[in-house]
Amino acid sequence: MKKSNLPFKPEDLDELYSGSDEKTISPYLSSSEIYKRFGKPGANKGGVVYDAQGGPDSDLWNKGSENFRERRRAAMRKKGDERWVEPARESEERRSSARRDRRRRGREEEQAPELRERSKRNKNVGSEPGDRGDSVGLRVIGGLFRGSKLEYSGDRRVRPMKERVREAIFNLLGESPKGKHAVDLFAGTGALAFEAVSRGAVSATLFEVHFPTARVTRRNIALLDEKVPGVAKRFNLVTTDVYFWGRKLAATDQNEPVARSPLESSSQATLPSETPWLVFCSPPYDFWIDREEETLELLRVLRERAPKGSVFVIESDDRFDFELLEADIPPKKRRSYPPAEVAIFTV
Repeated sequence: MKKSNLPFKPEDLDELYSGSDEKTISPYLSSSEIYKRFGKPGANKGGVVYDAQGGPDSDLWNKGSENFRERRRAAMRKKGDERWVEPARESEERRSSARRDRRRRGREEEQAPELRERSKRNKNVGSEPGDRGDSVGLRVIGGLFRGSKLEYSGDRRVRPMKERVREAIFNLLGESPKGKHAVDLFAGTGALAFEAVSRGAVSATLFEVHFPTARVTRRNIALLDEKVPGVAKRFNLVTTDVYFWGRKLAATDQNEPVARSPLESSSQATLPSETPWLVFCSPPYDFWIDREEETLELLRVLRERAPKGSVFVIESDDRFDFELLEADIPPKKRRSYPPAEVAIFTV
């Protein structure tokens, strides 16, 4: 930026403020305007250095009067001088971006422990969530309904069992589903119960406490009924908390029928006492930690009430100790399909 000396000193201009001379100036005049009124700089080297370009940071008479620079910038902003407006806009955008980055980093630092824990939990999710209403690739693998697509809402809490794990379980079960009554304690989409009936189970009871998920399960039953008319009668969807249902079951006499009002019909279930059961216990993995005692008590009650020859299929992750089941689990029926851990035993 070119700078030069003026042929006069600042004190020589003081008298201009009190007069009416047309040469009266203000601190808002640029150096080039001063040159126009008072002539070009001479050879006087003792004067004050001025900015001849008159930019936003121009200094008049040795940096001018108090708060001059701020007042000059305000005046240039007001009249839209591009020498100030564009740099100011870019500077403000940079400051805003920096503030947003600081806030984002602050939130990330605050949430870091929670995000790490959530990531640890999510690695055990059996199927990634999709858009609401998408089937996300779920289907019945074998048997009567083989290839039938199942709807999945995409709710991460549902955690449908991976198809490879479901297929491995039914390979281990072999002919066991035939002639049994399937009981899916945490139904979700209903895939386990549907697979069991598809492979020979005579009927199924499905428990689901989450009403939106229960509606999805009901639609899946309707889809299967379209493929095999009349099959919907073989499914009993119970919308209740299975832990609450288990406590009521433990408190009732299994030899005496329980009278229920019509209002209880959709939230209660009676399992057959003569037909062996095929019980699936595949809750959210965290239940094996957060609700371990309740889950073990539910399984204990069912084992006591189950007809002879009933089969239990248990799925958890590696945080659960299967010895707590106090069941005789054959080594060949204890498998690992990371992150899933599976055990099958007969009572």
